[in-house]
Amino acid sequence: MGTSASSKGPGAGVSFDPPWLDDIDVPGQDSQDNNVKPAMGIAPKARFSSARRNMGEYVRSGSRDSARKSLGHYSKTGMGGAQNVARRMRTSTKTASNFFNIFRSLRDDNTFSLGREISELKNRGADASEIIDAIVSHVCPKGGSVDEVSCRDSGASALSEFMDQNPDADFNNLSDDQIWSLTAIYLSNETFNRIQMDMGQAFEKLEVPYVDRVIRLNDMREYIQSEIATQMDALRKNAEQNVDMNRFFQDTIKNTFEVFEVEV
Repeated sequence: MGTSASSKGPGAGVSFDPPWLDDIDVPGQDSQDNNVKPAMGIAPKARFSSARRNMGEYVRSGSRDSARKSLGHYSKTGMGGAQNVARRMRTSTKTASNFFNIFRSLRDDNTFSLGREISELKNRGADASEIIDAIVSHVCPKGGSVDEVSCRDSGASALSEFMDQNPDADFNNLSDDQIWSLTAIYLSNETFNRIQMDMGQAFEKLEVPYVDRVIRLNDMREYIQSEIATQMDALRKNAEQNVDMNRFFQDTIKNTFEVFEVEV
């Protein structure tokens, strides 16, 4: 993942949403779509202090209890609640919706333009990175804001991880379960990136050996991925056939952070 752990994150006394958030153009999505409301409220003083304290303890000890408490404080106090976390991540959930819908189109629509592009790349012997770049370009926003860069980074990482786990998979013919799995990896990457951008400096504690910090980062990523997948599966069991996928992924994020908030 390419998001820096050195970010000091957003401060107090500001909106939970940056003013440019709704200017982001996600391919195939209406940037003025009011389906998701802005995050509500103004950030309090020392908004991430409890989250950072518990994250620091997690980095030192590896305690999952400390990790859960950190994520709970991050959501409840740092972001004003799980609903606000989901709303702040609306670029991420719109892009997750793209991932889901585009891979279904690749499988079900022989005229889909990305499908033809991937076939042409394969026919000329393109490597996996070129195919990943083509998909990311089609799915993710192209601008230079931190959210847009994060989406592309998360998308490329998710596609690469999925290919490592499923070396024989054909992106033009993924099963529904594979599409759900790939989208869950993407959304968990974005969630991990969001936390890193807001309070990632906890992972740079110099008194903790570098190897241990890397282990904690990977463990945190795996933990978030597991919880995102769990919440997604639970929602999927009760979803209507023609569900609004952006709303579905908004609910996935909200439910995930509600679980974390139980710890605080």
